[in-house]
Amino acid sequence: MRARQIVGRQIEHLTGIVDDLLDVSRVTMGKIVLSPRPIELAEVVRRHVERLDSEGRTSRHDLTLSTAVAWVSADETRLEQIVGNLLGNAFKYTPPGGRIAVHVGPDGADAVLEVRDSGIGIAADRLPHVFDLFFQGERALDRSQGGLGLASRWLKRLTELHGGSVAATSAGVGQGSTFANPPAADSPAAPSRSGCPAGTGARLGGC
Repeated sequence: MRARQIVGRQIEHLTGIVDDLLDVSRVTMGKIVLSPRPIELAEVVRRHVERLDSEGRTSRHDLTLSTAVAWVSADETRLEQIVGNLLGNAFKYTPPGGRIAVHVGPDGADAVLEVRDSGIGIAADRLPHVFDLFFQGERALDRSQGGLGLASRWLKRLTELHGGSVAATSAGVGQGSTFANPPAADSPAAPSRSGCPAGTGARLGGC
């Protein structure tokens, strides 16, 4: 029985690696076709947090959620994957008892999603390479859980396909980290499009 359990876990890990490789390949080669539509980003984030809560994944962390209405033009499935990646990493790399703060809201013509944690952090010399292919942090938790450091690269490219950006900051190892799609300081207000609320816009797709 123990041998079967070990084999089962390894199969799940290998399947995850193959899926990650295929996703990165599709994104890099531009083979992902998006179907954007107006979506309220804060609602997507709230739904994902509720799902994590129902799975018991938030019970060992101090989670705070701050949201305001922020519309984006995005592919709903891919947007949910972006949100899931950012929140999933925060819980994965933050020890039990740690703090995770999630903020969603408009910033001028942009929409900002920020995930801040008190987890393992990122060393200063590694910070510029967070979104490089096969990047591994100070503690290679991705590898121990079956990953190859593909998720961050995939996240960056998928966000860019939506017309957005993502950046990482950290005070150093053990000091936590912050991942966010920062608004462009000089970006003009996005024009209103059919189906989008007037006067709103977003880096992630430009509603």
